[in-house]
Amino acid sequence: MPAMVTVAQAALESNWGMSRLSLEAHNYFGIKAHGKHERIRMCTHECEAGKTVEVKAEFAKYGSLEECIECRDGILLRGAVYARARETRGDEEAFIREMASFLLRAMLGVVKGMVEKS
Repeated sequence: MPAMVTVAQAALESNWGMSRLSLEAHNYFGIKAHGKHERIRMCTHECEAGKTVEVKAEFAKYGSLEECIECRDGILLRGAVYARARETRGDEEAFIREMASFLLRAMLGVVKGMVEKS
């Protein structure tokens, strides 16, 4: 995965490595616990039934930044929702556009669901 994208995402999602999740769990991307990961339970905000609510969630706990990046890259390499972004390998700009497009589609889906329920 493009290094500049990884660094930018980690900086954004972890408040430049100062978030509680990154400091206590080396989790710089907000990755939820799955499989056999060691876990840490923290409050977060989720969208449920069109409303933002605070919930306790289990996040993956890593031994290092490198371990966290390896996991995040694995998610991007295997996740079906990232297939279009993977097709742009070698073209960092195209990769960023595809990732942004995916995030925009996901956000629009949430908004659409909120509008339909109101």
